[in-house]
Amino acid sequence: MRCIDKQGKLFEVKKYSPEDYASLESMYANFYPKGKFQGMPPLKDDASRKWIKGLLENGENLLARQDGKTVGHLVVLPDFEKGDAEYLIFVSHPNRGWGIGSALTRIVIQHVKNLGLTSIWLTVGATNFRAIGLYKKFGFIFSNPDLCETERKMILRL
Repeated sequence: MRCIDKQGKLFEVKKYSPEDYASLESMYANFYPKGKFQGMPPLKDDASRKWIKGLLENGENLLARQDGKTVGHLVVLPDFEKGDAEYLIFVSHPNRGWGIGSALTRIVIQHVKNLGLTSIWLTVGATNFRAIGLYKKFGFIFSNPDLCETERKMILRL
């Protein structure tokens, strides 16, 4: 799927394929800030590679690609027994604020609906106001405000 960011630059959202691995690993090698929230992405390269491979094996992965580079990664972890999916999203630092996260979130909501699931949930740093604003824009609400001082769970019922 082709999208346009707020700068008017084209980017593509595509399903991950094995030939994308080097570009995805490169995005995380240069990711800022590393390990700030729930230790993701991991600080050390070996741990980061293991973490990336775990996401690729256990979730459905889409990439945002721009100018030949991976600039965003979303992961959906469906739980068909519960009827929901966990959502993880990462956008490279230089590409934040340009609408890539919004495009990925819009796509994941439709994807989860197509899977027949009834909700999407995520955890977000309690002080990550930019991300919280993004999620609220799409209708996510806090599901348990007293979960923890450092993180909040948000949910979107479909």
